[in-house]
Amino acid sequence: MLEGIFYARFHPERGPSIIHQYPKASVIAPDCATKDALLSFSDISSYVIPPYELCNRPLSVCAGGKRVLSYPISLEDSKYERNRFTFNVCFILGEHEDARPWERVVRKTATFFTELEEEDGILQAEELLNGLKWAGDDAYPAEDIGVVYTMLESVLQDLNAYAETCVRIDALHVLNLRLEATKVKPPKVRAWDVPLLIRSLPTHDQWTWDLALQRIHSYMDGTKHVQRIAELADVELKLVKKAVRELLYHARVMLLDIFHFQAIFALTSDFSCFVKDDAMLLECSGYVAADPAKNILHSTPDLASEQAHQPFPTKQAIVSLYRDLSPGVSLHDFCLSHEPELSRIDIRRFITFGVIKGFLRRVHKYALAVASQPTLSRKSRSNGSSTKAGTSSEEVEKEWDRAWKRAAFSSGWATPPVETAEAGSMPKRGSESGRSADAQEVSSQDDRLMEFLDGKHCMDEMCVSMHMSEKKIVERLRSGKYGEVVFFCR
Repeated sequence: MLEGIFYARFHPERGPSIIHQYPKASVIAPDCATKDALLSFSDISSYVIPPYELCNRPLSVCAGGKRVLSYPISLEDSKYERNRFTFNVCFILGEHEDARPWERVVRKTATFFTELEEEDGILQAEELLNGLKWAGDDAYPAEDIGVVYTMLESVLQDLNAYAETCVRIDALHVLNLRLEATKVKPPKVRAWDVPLLIRSLPTHDQWTWDLALQRIHSYMDGTKHVQRIAELADVELKLVKKAVRELLYHARVMLLDIFHFQAIFALTSDFSCFVKDDAMLLECSGYVAADPAKNILHSTPDLASEQAHQPFPTKQAIVSLYRDLSPGVSLHDFCLSHEPELSRIDIRRFITFGVIKGFLRRVHKYALAVASQPTLSRKSRSNGSSTKAGTSSEEVEKEWDRAWKRAAFSSGWATPPVETAEAGSMPKRGSESGRSADAQEVSSQDDRLMEFLDGKHCMDEMCVSMHMSEKKIVERLRSGKYGEVVFFCR
């Protein structure tokens, strides 16, 4: 909040002086003032009108629990006394308030005052007006004399009330200011994040859409993860991440976790606020409601027909269902144990609503290889050491083939065709070559999967990176080739 604003100038006779201030007793209070000033001008006068070397650049000084933001200006011209005209427009904030949103406002205000003086000499001419009262004088401010005091008043009141202002001096001089809130840098977008549009995107006339956003926009439906969107739109993964992050910065999307029935969800501390908020409960009831006859979780048509005529799920039923979500219960088990209650509820919307509102969170599963020397790791290290000692042409070819396939899996390309044997060479039998290719592929997958067994990579990341379901990954990790693998949730 802007607590005060004042216009100061280095007067040839008075020295550093405040000509106008708002509120009228904010810095220099007259003898009859009933309120104390926000700060003492004597404490900051040397910084408000600094040496010439510090002019024409932003300055910030703290005194008396307040922060004064300014941009002192010094104009050189022979028409001025001492060949200089030095002034400053200062903004008074709380000492601990974030000053970053105000820096552009202070700079633009100083630039506007500079133009007023350089083009029309308004600032110097106002000091010569008959009846002008200076800050601290009795009967300050003088009514209908000058324009600076009115400008300061409008700037403070409008910025505090509306975060923007428009002050018109004449047809040529208009001051437009807007206080832009400092936006937090958006988090990095991961391949397994699911972008969900929470606000409609501006039209092409209102917003410039890059090529990546034009390609991926139709696929952002809240169900597809970033990797899948990149594959369907045929766009490079890093470009999709960049476009989604840009939408995050402008608060157009939010990131969700992949929805599947092996997932585990738990309530947060915000659930108590949800239970007490009748408006949010009513919103949830309408959002999660589904036609029982079309519900994919319903397997009994007779019960569906009986409940089809019933209204939306009650608030008590919704709260009870959310309460039964616990860290030890997967979504699959939850749906089986609450099949009758979920007949009129879209389970995907039911989960998504809780995540969007913040009272429901995803519990991720991680894998950790605890064996001291897994067979796979020893084999990988031995292969690595032999490669360093002397890599044969066959090993190089295999490594190139694995690298090509990894690139194909991560980008959505088609797997390259197998080259045919050259003329005159002995062709290999199809079964042997097929088994060799399969063995190489399995070995490559094993090497990649081993990289995720440090307890820092969630199961969603493994599934997206390996292009495998969670069930297949768990079966492979429990096969014994990776040693002892422990699964834990957090």
